[in-house]
Amino acid sequence: MARASNIRIQNFRSIGDLIEIDFPVGVPVVLVGENNAGKSNIVRSVDLILGQWWPGTHDPEDHEFHLRERQTPIKISVRFDPADLCGGRYREIRWRYDSADEEPLYFRGLPGQYGEDGYVSKDDRTTCSCIVIEADRNLNYHLGYSSKFTLLSRLMHRFHNLLTEDPDTRQRLTELFAQVRARFNAIQPFADFTTILSDRLGDFAQNMPHRLEVDFEAYNPTNFFHALRLHALEGTEPRTLAEMGTGEQQVLALAFAYAYANAFHEGVFLVIEEPESHLHPLAQQWLADRLATMCVGGLQILLTTHSSHFINLLGLPGLVVVRKQPYTRVTQRSTAELVEHCIATGAPADRTTVENILAFYQANATPEILEGFLARAVVLVEGRTEALAVPQLLARCGLQHTQEGVAVVPVQGKGNLGKWYRLFTAYGIPCYVIFDNDTPDDRDGVKRRDALIAIGIPPDRYDAIVGHAEWVVSDRYSVFGIDFETTLRAALPGYPAAEEEARAQGVDSKPFVARWALGRLEPDDSVGWNTARQMATAIRAVLPQRPQVAGE
Repeated sequence: MARASNIRIQNFRSIGDLIEIDFPVGVPVVLVGENNAGKSNIVRSVDLILGQWWPGTHDPEDHEFHLRERQTPIKISVRFDPADLCGGRYREIRWRYDSADEEPLYFRGLPGQYGEDGYVSKDDRTTCSCIVIEADRNLNYHLGYSSKFTLLSRLMHRFHNLLTEDPDTRQRLTELFAQVRARFNAIQPFADFTTILSDRLGDFAQNMPHRLEVDFEAYNPTNFFHALRLHALEGTEPRTLAEMGTGEQQVLALAFAYAYANAFHEGVFLVIEEPESHLHPLAQQWLADRLATMCVGGLQILLTTHSSHFINLLGLPGLVVVRKQPYTRVTQRSTAELVEHCIATGAPADRTTVENILAFYQANATPEILEGFLARAVVLVEGRTEALAVPQLLARCGLQHTQEGVAVVPVQGKGNLGKWYRLFTAYGIPCYVIFDNDTPDDRDGVKRRDALIAIGIPPDRYDAIVGHAEWVVSDRYSVFGIDFETTLRAALPGYPAAEEEARAQGVDSKPFVARWALGRLEPDDSVGWNTARQMATAIRAVLPQRPQVAGE
């Protein structure tokens, strides 16, 4: 079996300049990003060069060329692990379409037998064959016999080839199937129908050059195993695929691919678009864990997702953030690159190492924090109160955070603001930081200084910032004075009364009181509301510009 280690794509659909994605060993490659960022086009690229259809005859349509410019060559290449070459001989396979060439279509393996480009056979490609489970869930296709390229057809073909090596078993199966056929013919209407069908076909086909005959068989004479069908059991009762939920079919297809790859030691590159589809959140989390385990077992998996359940920080080298700037770009970090970025933004070098950084982030991660990887920008706040109240405050100032793709992420304390700022910005995700100067857990200001160092604030400004008693807004951070609630009571007319009204309604938890109160205030021209508007404007300014070009 072959193991793909890297794919490079250029001038294909929304992808203009060269993008490159590595496939780390033992972890799934997870593509995250907004809708229309280009994730599906990366999937199409993998499918084109490694998938079931022969790339050597693919004539691209206009929309497959970047900006529909057919004169711009499309280039896709896959590199392989030196210890697991494609077909046992090619370290790289390349597909290119260049209309300026006399022979525009090029599909070859490198290096060939004599150091030149070599012909990539179908057998070569089966050592690392791509199976795509698309977002529209073509599961019945892969678990049926509609094509020789389906998972079930491939498996039964392998079994049939093994059977041909055992003539005795083949003869015994032929005899058993003949007995089954005889039993069917004992049903008189069935026997009558097959006779009439054969006679009529003979009449209709008399003027054709070939004699046509038809018959019913209990098996496919060219493949005994095509008589087998895949069923699931509910208790002791068999269920067809049509009776299964889409989520169940998906799990069955994944298990099937894993078993196939392991049974025949054949390279399978499994690509899943939006595995969270049709699964409730707990099932998503369960499936994410199973996929990670399957990768450790040797299966290569690439998936696209909009669910934080499929982001595992222990597998962070496989995480790829996809965005349009204005065309599809990707950001992927090795563990060493992440360590370098964190140290460069103020993390202690003696405690930030390749050996401990992923485990550190995984131990401190929450589903809310991981959702930051799915956002256009992240607002980092200390805790639950700010996470519930800040979106209401922004909405009152005209910034709907969900509409703009802004995640308000509680990091569970001042000491974690700098840590998560470093991680998100390592992947090019813009961050804005909000904290207050409540000091019981940070009397010496070390935690707030760490956040300011990460942001890039000069040291000579630290003391002034951590000493603010008022609400201060900057282009990269906001300080809510002494503490969040005290600042809002002093700055926003009517806020104390709204708090009391919330408690009168039975709302007594501090985070929910703040959200309830801000949701009922009407902005005015007071200093406090103008400061809130300045904060909303600063947050909006960190958002990347949306591309004004055609999408996928």
